[in-house]
Amino acid sequence: MNAWEKIEKLDEKKFKLITGVTRDVFNEMLTVLTREYNILRSKGGRAGLNPELRLTLALEYWREYRSVRHMENDHQISKTKINNAIIWVENTLSESDEFKLKELKERFKPSDEDAIEVILVDVTEQPIERPKYNQKDSYSGKKNNIQPNTNY
Repeated sequence: MNAWEKIEKLDEKKFKLITGVTRDVFNEMLTVLTREYNILRSKGGRAGLNPELRLTLALEYWREYRSVRHMENDHQISKTKINNAIIWVENTLSESDEFKLKELKERFKPSDEDAIEVILVDVTEQPIERPKYNQKDSYSGKKNNIQPNTNY
């Protein structure tokens, strides 16, 4: 039983705790990924991991900050396949129209009223703090007698 089959059986509350998203958002993400997956499959090549498992692995990685090595041990899938699945999910979702990040940035762009003033302070003209007078009173000078170690 893979990770997708396990979380598919959970109720709404546990599903959100495990994945970090609601089942509706998960299904929207899965629709986008399945569409892209079918396009790739129609062009030929191997099927690889199904989109449900890829999305589940990516959400697990993002939600729990797990290392890929631990995920490899739990799911019995190679680190390369897990890493490629996570990168594919990230790229596919960020390029889709439903999950466009650029529109979110524009929506939350600060207005003129929210402008932040920046004040720069020039600290390069401050004198260097070091002892100038009576340095020999506080410095033992022991560093002058350090001999290089020639026994390599």
